[in-house]
Amino acid sequence: MNFVEFWDKLQKQLSGGQTIKNWTKVKGYLGDEFKVLTVEPSAVVIDTPNAANLQYVPKSDFEIMFNHWGKYCSGALPRYQLRIKTRFSKYTMSIIKHLESIQQ
Repeated sequence: MNFVEFWDKLQKQLSGGQTIKNWTKVKGYLGDEFKVLTVEPSAVVIDTPNAANLQYVPKSDFEIMFNHWGKYCSGALPRYQLRIKTRFSKYTMSIIKHLESIQQ
């Protein structure tokens, strides 16, 4: 699957009101959650109890995580290196993991 196909899948399967569990490769599901408010053509709008403002996670940040997903999941790329490229790694990785889990 390429990123265009992934983004199309995200647009179809992710909907406003869904609650997503925070996930990382090293620690698994961390217990805290965030809510998807809307899925827009170029961003996903997220409400999280830990942020003062809504988080607008741009499509470009999902592309960064998508392109590094295999290396991240294999342990070859640590999360701190992804955080240099995107401040939204928490949301993008948790949403990608969520989409994988509903595929199974």
